[in-house]
Order: sequence, then C-alpha cells, then structure tokens
Amino acid sequence: MSNLVPNFHPSSQLKPGRLQEISTVPPAMFRLYHLNRLHDREAFSRIDELWNNKHVLYVITSGQARLISAHGHLTVNTGSAVIRQAGTLLQHENRRGSLSPVQGIAIAFDSADNEQTTWPFGPPAAISSRVITELVSDLILTCSQSSDSGPFKPHALFYQLLDTLRDHAVHLAHEDHSWLDLVIAHIHEMVAHPLTREQLAREVNVSPEHFSREFKKHTGLTFVEYVTRLRIRMAQEHLLFANPTLHELAQLTGYRDSFYLSRKFKQTVGCAPTLYRKMPKKIVSLTYNYTASLLALGHIPHLGAVAGWMKGRLVENGQDQFDQCYEHDLMNHPDLISDSRPDVILGYAPHSGMDELRQIAPTILMPFEELDWQEQFIHLGRITGLESKARALLDRYDTLQQEANYTLDQLLDERGSAVCIFMIGESGAYIYGHGWGRASHILYESLGFTPPPRMKKDGQLLTGYIHVPLNEIYMYAADHIFIDYARESSEQDAVDKLFAQESWNTLSAVREGRLYEIDADMFYGFDPISVMEQLQHIMHKLTSHLSMQ
Repeated sequence: MSNLVPNFHPSSQLKPGRLQEISTVPPAMFRLYHLNRLHDREAFSRIDELWNNKHVLYVITSGQARLISAHGHLTVNTGSAVIRQAGTLLQHENRRGSLSPVQGIAIAFDSADNEQTTWPFGPPAAISSRVITELVSDLILTCSQSSDSGPFKPHALFYQLLDTLRDHAVHLAHEDHSWLDLVIAHIHEMVAHPLTREQLAREVNVSPEHFSREFKKHTGLTFVEYVTRLRIRMAQEHLLFANPTLHELAQLTGYRDSFYLSRKFKQTVGCAPTLYRKMPKKIVSLTYNYTASLLALGHIPHLGAVAGWMKGRLVENGQDQFDQCYEHDLMNHPDLISDSRPDVILGYAPHSGMDELRQIAPTILMPFEELDWQEQFIHLGRITGLESKARALLDRYDTLQQEANYTLDQLLDERGSAVCIFMIGESGAYIYGHGWGRASHILYESLGFTPPPRMKKDGQLLTGYIHVPLNEIYMYAADHIFIDYARESSEQDAVDKLFAQESWNTLSAVREGRLYEIDADMFYGFDPISVMEQLQHIMHKLTSHLSMQ
C-alpha cells in the first residue's frame, strides 16, 4: 500500500494557517432546466417558441427535420442533434416531402450567469454522434428515476453532454471537410455512372497513388472493391423491390452489360441474380410496423423492432423466438445490426445511415408518405417471396371491410364524420390524417367516414397529423369521436380540464354518447394484424352504440 501514500517534499508541505497553489475553478456556465419528449414537427416548432429565452438542444430519435436558421438550411436526421442559442430561432420547413414521422427530445438550459456572453457551441449544425444520443438517453432515464439516482447525477450527465457538444463544435470549426468524404459522397450519388480512380483523384487534386492509399485506409476496401460492393448491393435491392430484367439491372447499377453484372453478382453474393430472390434471407426490420407485417406473413425476422402491444401477441402465437429491440436502439446502435449479419435490412426512407447500412447488407427503405400501408405490405411480400400470402391477407381484410360497410349501411343513413384523438397531455392532443396509420385510414378509406371539417378547411389532412392545444380540440370534433385517454397520472389533470370545458361538453358527439375510448398502443400499427383488430374494435364500439338507438 506504500505506493498509494503521497510523497511531499518538505519544501512543498503546507504550513499552519496557509494554503498554497490554489487553483481557481471556472464558474459554472449553464444550468439544466427542462427535458421534453417531442412527437411531431409541430411540437418542435412550438418548443422553439416557448423556450426562446433558453438554449435548447434537440436530439432526433426518429425521422427527419428540415430546419432554417440565420446561418442557412440544415437537415437533422435520426440519431443526430442540433443546438441553438437563446434568443435565436430554428424554423421548421413545412413543405411536404418523403419525410418519416419526426420524434425527439428537447433539453432546455440557461446561462448560470445572466451576464455571460460566451457561446462555446458555434452556429447551429447537425451533429451525428452516438455518444451524444447515449448521454441524452441516460439523462432522460436518470431524471425519470431521480429518487434512485440521487440529485447530482442528472447534472453530472448534463455537463458531460455539454463537454461532448463543445468538442464537436471545436472539431467542426477546424475541419477542412476531407476530400475523402467528398469522394465517397460523390461515389454514392453517381454510382450508376462510369467512375474511375484517375477521374476522382484529379477532381480532388491528389495523385492516383495517394488516392488509393488513403481510400483503402479510410474504407478498408480498394476503390474498385468499394464501387463493386455498392453496385451489387443496389442490384440486390432492385431485385427485392421490383422485377427488372438483367439488362435493366445492368443499366440501373452502372455496368456495361448483363453478362458482366451476372459474373460480378455471383462472385459477391454466391448465386446468379435470377436465383437470388428464391434464397432464404435473414431479415432485420428497423420498424415496428415492418416487423409485425413480416410476422403476419409467417416470416420470423432475425432481428426486429417490436412495439409493446405486439410483444404479448408474439408469446401467444409462439413467434417470440427472435432478437427483439426498440426502434430507438436500432436507430442509434448500428453495431446491433452489423453483429446480426443480416441478408436484408428493412426500414423507412429517408434514413440518415443509409450508406452505413448498405455496407452491412442490401437495404430496402420504403418512402413512408408515398406508399399506403397495403402497397408497403405487398412489397414486403415480394421481398420475402410470400407475395401471394400478402395478397391473400389483404383480400381477407377487404372482406372484413365489406362486411363492416354492410353493417353500417343498415345502421346509418349516412356515414357523417369521424376522428381519432390520441395522446392527450398537458400540451394537447394529436389528430392523424389518412396516410399515417393510427386507424384514421380505416375510418376514411375503409369505412367511408369524412374527416373533421376543420382538417379539410385548414388543408391539414394531407400533412399526416397535427398537434392541437387542449383549448382548440373542440374545433376538430366530428360526429363520432374515438379518443385515447391519458395513461399517465401526471396527464390526468389535462384530461380533466378538457372534459370540464363548455366547448367540449356542448359537442353533439359528447352529449349523445358518440365518444368511444380506444387504446393508443392497439391503434399504433398499420400491419395487417393491427389493422384487422382496429377495424373490429371500431365496429364493436359503433354497433354497440348504434344498436341501442
């Protein structure tokens, strides 16, 4: 133990009444104030306005946000973060595009000294960092378990997070954006066109020899190996998602002819393109809906994101014998995907890690907003070689909806309007249009109800969903209201406030008993299992009420 005893020289020992070599500790710069989970683009914009006098760190846990700052435009994808200074705004673009639903976490903090002028994080910039997302996850967990973790751990994690953010800001300020990053981005953009080492080296002003050395060091592959792998991945994806001829496939992937493509494909994959579809494949599903859809087809994924509501049904059906994760884990830990060695990766488009995922396996990302749930399900049937079963399941759903419509025709002279209201809390509720699941497509497309007039008037039906403050929910009322009540006790006060409003209680649906309770977990998915159960649940609510009239 002697090596643990400090060894002071006599000249440096403290004398009574004196302190020597005191280091002044820098003052605390910031204080942590609020953490909030965000569920849509409107919530991001609202927080930015409400917390404008505080600094805010946004972390995207799912989807993609397009932002406008005083310094220009930037896009923040899943697993990345952006930080903005108090007194500035990050406006959210409203234009419609191939965006998946955006969710995330907002962390508000303030200067410990109001006179402080130093801002150590630079202008807003998208930061992709697994360390940051893990620290934020730990911070959320610690704050939710404050009685167990003690009063200091949240602040310790917060300062660790700030230190990591500052390191990134310093790095970005001195980064010259490596020519290799530009080269790799160009390869992914132009992979279907002729590419040569000499051409790319000339464009970034380095010698071909230096280009080859640095490229291999950076990627682990030679330039030719990298381009070949990328083109074959694309060929696999085209074969899984569509039905191109070999000639079309060669053109799509940048090869001279189909014979050369076939040879390279067989060298890389181990079989000819014509046989590839028939090979059994280990699939990783990054989304709850695709995992549930695969299970509906009888295809057990190798690794999949599974929603809480679906977990119980997996056990009941004996389908739980596979590795299960939450969507957030798969988004932020690509090593989980890589370690499973999949043959195919499935998810929503866009995905910020597309290039990284393609290095692991062929990656099919379907544009969430552009394909309805039935089209997405048919594509999953093709990918698994179970398209006929997929169509049979959709035929079964069609039969159910025809029977439901026949029943409603007997009970209702006309359909009228209907709405689903979800996740009521202190900040308000969510109302969904017909393209984003949550059973709204069942009401509007399958059963022929119309959306609330206000959604049509505001043109908000096509945006997918909208967040509505509590005092405005009555404006989106309909003849039939399906509502998910708050499950958290902390949110019950907000529900009580809603039900106490005169504007709510005077609604005809409320007065005449056309208010039906639903479970948001059941109504989350748009896979066939969930959709059929949602349809039956809606019909049970409607017929139970209408048959008593």
